[in-house]
Amino acid sequence: MRFLMSIIIFLIFFSFAGIGVYIVGPDLSTDRLVAEATEKLRSNGQMEKVVEYVENDPQMLEYIEEARVAEEESQALPFQTTGDAAGTVIKKVGITDLAKMKSGVEDGTMSAEEVIKKLEEDLNEEELLALKVIIYKEMYKQQ
Repeated sequence: MRFLMSIIIFLIFFSFAGIGVYIVGPDLSTDRLVAEATEKLRSNGQMEKVVEYVENDPQMLEYIEEARVAEEESQALPFQTTGDAAGTVIKKVGITDLAKMKSGVEDGTMSAEEVIKKLEEDLNEEELLALKVIIYKEMYKQQ
């Protein structure tokens, strides 16, 4: 009987531990992923290239202006942090599609417009606006 009770306690403990890792784990990993990616862009000097590209593309400027206005008006958005944004994008778009987009952009087989179109298909209007605000903050507020 004592053996059975210890097995039950053992299973309950590991069930709670597993649930905790399932709930907390993705948040920790997305925060770390975003921080590493941003730091890599800044240290390689590529953040300036991204800003220059955005400033030279009229469609991208529209997105940034929309994000600036939304931030100034302090609209209630579905997420406020880069970690939450990354988690939402990973859940809605999928990690495999994101990896395909990344490799497509890197090797030139996918344009920025195609990436935006895919994100517009998978995210709702509020999530897109929140994502634009986060990108705006990353590009212009933390330089």
